[in-house]
Amino acid sequence: MNNITLKAIGEEDFLKNHFLIPSYQRGYRWTEREVTDLLNDILEFQNKRNKEEGEFYCLQPIVVINKNGNWEVIDGQQRLTTLFIILTYLGEAKKYLFPNSQLYSIEYETREKDGNSSKEFLNQLKNSTEIDKTNSDFYHMSQAFLTVKTWFEQSGVNVGDFLNTLLKTNFHEGIDIANNIRFIWYEVVEEKNPIEIFTRLNMGKIPLTNAELVKALFFVTDKDESNKKRHQLQMGYEWDQIENALQNKNFWYFITSQPYKGSNHIELIFDLIAQKYVHLTSIDAKYKNDKLYTFYIFNNLIAQKLVPEGKSNTTESVKKQLWDEIKTSYRQFLDFYHHNEYYHLIGYLIHSSERNNISDIISLADNETKTEFEAALRKKIKSQFTFELSELSYDNYNETHRALFLFNVISTMKSNYNRFPFEKFKEENWSLEHIHAQNSEGLTKEQKRLLLEEQKTYFEKKNTVIFDRIVQLLEKSTLNDPEFNALEDEIFLKYSDKSKEHSIQNMALLSKDDNSALNNNIFPIKKDKIKQLDEKGSFIPMGTKNVFMKYYSKNVEQNVSWNTEDQRAYYNELEKTLHDYLPQIITNEN
Repeated sequence: MNNITLKAIGEEDFLKNHFLIPSYQRGYRWTEREVTDLLNDILEFQNKRNKEEGEFYCLQPIVVINKNGNWEVIDGQQRLTTLFIILTYLGEAKKYLFPNSQLYSIEYETREKDGNSSKEFLNQLKNSTEIDKTNSDFYHMSQAFLTVKTWFEQSGVNVGDFLNTLLKTNFHEGIDIANNIRFIWYEVVEEKNPIEIFTRLNMGKIPLTNAELVKALFFVTDKDESNKKRHQLQMGYEWDQIENALQNKNFWYFITSQPYKGSNHIELIFDLIAQKYVHLTSIDAKYKNDKLYTFYIFNNLIAQKLVPEGKSNTTESVKKQLWDEIKTSYRQFLDFYHHNEYYHLIGYLIHSSERNNISDIISLADNETKTEFEAALRKKIKSQFTFELSELSYDNYNETHRALFLFNVISTMKSNYNRFPFEKFKEENWSLEHIHAQNSEGLTKEQKRLLLEEQKTYFEKKNTVIFDRIVQLLEKSTLNDPEFNALEDEIFLKYSDKSKEHSIQNMALLSKDDNSALNNNIFPIKKDKIKQLDEKGSFIPMGTKNVFMKYYSKNVEQNVSWNTEDQRAYYNELEKTLHDYLPQIITNEN
């Protein structure tokens, strides 16, 4: 397993290191802005009031691989070189304040200047008075040194305090309690080609993630060798169990609407726990957008031995409590997932609004009975709706979409033999579909011809006058709009009552692709296409399928039209199903 630890810059074993920057990297390229940003960040941490014991400023990772006792830097050379330049400028003060400390060395492959290496150039930087334009590396290195020099001269910073922030360490019972600067040290111990690792890192294929770094915190233990192995095997088993469950798309999209990614889904639970306990830590809110924010919180909790009840006696105790809470959260998700009502109500809430998240829903369950929790979920759903059912139409698209989404979820929940597929709802981008199409206004010439071709196929089997009129229209080189509109009005009136064409009783949900396949067509043609899509394996929501199969209609004498009675029956079903969730539903609306 790769080794991930935190290292203070001032640690003796860090300052003794010799780093190699391989030729496959582009060299040092930080500009004045990036150097100044780093100096300002360190100063801001230095001046922070009321720092807790052991609180530190964490730099981004250095990824290294051991090469015969030296460290080949796979990622992090910019930060490493800039710190070297800062410490070079502070060299005289460093000799006085830290007389026994060394300064690590950096060597760049294949970068020469008149026979001098970049290593030698860096060591001579303290004498620089102007930018060296010999090559790109020397240009940026000398510019960085002069930026550091100017910053210290103009800022009036106390050099001694700044050096203490950079280099001071104070170990107590094996834990550094100094307020200093630290690196995330990521040592690759796998037998892999470093060029391949570098390429994958920089292509974003193996970024350092919160999950990877937090895993290292839990896997590292002070136990003796035999117990250490047992601990890591047990934790590895539990980790894999949680991760594998979260890799199930249906489970994943039940608890979150976040995009599904290929690995480290366990990070979702880490984020929830970190957010729950961030108030105990000294992690500043300004780091909230940092991609390693969750790792910083866990590391701070463990380093400071912080648990909800206060300070713990050992870091091992903190790790155990945090890991137990991670497992408890996972088991709670599983319990919700396997409970029919919880699964559907929670899944709906998660996907109906970005404001709903699983942590808020968990808080609803605290200290509540199962009956009270279910009632709280229903109440939360009801709070989302401001329209009455009778007011919903295509014109208030989002509310109507949300209501039909809920209708399909609750219908599936009540069936007791199906589970609503939230992963399909998320990935297939469902939209509103007119059960019987709205009028054909606004169609292009090409769309009109396509519509006529589909209707021709349908009416050909019936051998009607309408079929003959469609054929005559299609034979014309240019469609006659008045003739086309008159024919479509006649066809539409034959198969539907258009008076409610935009109301919710003429709306259903369908995936966007399947919706497009139905086109702007009449009810019987859409019904046939729904059957075809169903036979091909497309997921047709239960409510949508029932509508087109006229399951809600009573005393059905024919199956080819969508009339007033059908619409009224559908509305009544919507009203009955959504009665507990929508406000003041008017009965017998028609």
